[in-house]
Amino acid sequence: MEILEIVLLVLLLISAAFIVVAVVLQKSNEDGLSGTISGGAETFYGKDKSSDTDRTLYKCTLIAAIVFGLAVLAVFVIQPDYAESYSLDAWKDIINSSYSHLFK
Repeated sequence: MEILEIVLLVLLLISAAFIVVAVVLQKSNEDGLSGTISGGAETFYGKDKSSDTDRTLYKCTLIAAIVFGLAVLAVFVIQPDYAESYSLDAWKDIINSSYSHLFK
């Protein structure tokens, strides 16, 4: 079970990093004020002039988001139920022993 958790967490980190990079690399759909003044959106050549790179980035971002969502669900399903494993007093002991060195 530990190997599966590690693989899923690595998959989560890679897909999250890819989503961030791919979104940053995509071009904005807004022309701003320059597109309004020049009338570029109304011409034939101004319509749907997105490049193959933008389409590929969009598809890859969508796939990475789906992989990310499925990995999150898988991690949630395979994680142990800690509420049934430890009582409230056991959790207090764990927290007190783990962080007691910080309050000295």
